[in-house]
This record gives sequence, C-alpha cells and structure tokens, in this order.
Amino acid sequence: MSRRPSISDRPIPRLSMGTVMFYGMGAGIIGVIAMTATEKLEQAITSRPDSYVPGMTLARLLGFSPRDVETRNLAFPLNMAMHYGQGALGAIIRALMSLYGLRGPFADFLFVGVRLSIDQTLENWMGVGAPPWTWPVNEQIIDLLHKAVYAFTTGYLTDRWIQ
Repeated sequence: MSRRPSISDRPIPRLSMGTVMFYGMGAGIIGVIAMTATEKLEQAITSRPDSYVPGMTLARLLGFSPRDVETRNLAFPLNMAMHYGQGALGAIIRALMSLYGLRGPFADFLFVGVRLSIDQTLENWMGVGAPPWTWPVNEQIIDLLHKAVYAFTTGYLTDRWIQ
C-alpha cells in the first residue's frame, strides 16, 4: 500500500479502536527507541547532557516533590516512564491519522508539530520547561530533529500496519 496521502477513494480499514490504539502505541514505542538512539548518537558527538525535564514533568503531574524524586532515586525511572509513555500515547493520534487517510511524509511532518505540542504543553503547564523560543537555536534544531525521527518512524509504522 502506498504512503501517498491523496488516495481519496481508499476505504477505511475495518479495525477496532483497541487495535488502532495498540498499533499506535507499538509504533510510538519503536519511534521513541529510534529517537533515543539518535539522541545518544548526537550526545556522543556534542557532549550535550541528558535531560531530566520529562521525568520532572511526570513527577509534578503525580504530585512528587523534587525532594521525593531525589531521595527515592526516581529521576531515571520517571524520565523513562514519561519518555516512553508520552511517545506511546501520542502515537495513538498518528494511528488515527493513518486510519482516516492522513498518511505519508506530509502527515509525518504534521505529527512532528503534534509531538512538540504535547511535550511543550505538559512541560510548561507543570512549570518545568521553558518556551522553545527562549532556547538557544542549536537546542531548538536538535529537539526538532529528534522529534522528526520519532514522528517519521512512528508514521511509517502506523501507515504500514493500518491498511
């Protein structure tokens, strides 16, 4: 099946919402793995440190204080839970896009914005992050590229699996 977004007479696949959600979450987890691999490669080159903003965002959402996170050694587990959980849940949106005919690289590009919006909304709502336009330009570019790896990997998989 083509990833062309312009197939107007394409029938909607007969899949249950649970199946679509399952495919989306699976694709999202694989997308996060791809994104994490490129982040680690980039960090090896640039010496940029790990970010614990996702973990601190989840800590705030769950009502943990910074002291709780530190004394219980929760920074890494919370970071991984938020990183993969947010990737899996956000990918349900991309699976629905595939289901209803928003497919291919153009849809993947749109999904980059969705993923960034989810990140930034939660991080700034919880008071953990800073608006992206206040970041140094090189960090904005790095974040966009990593989110693009996630979005294009996730989109490729949902387009392939939901036909």
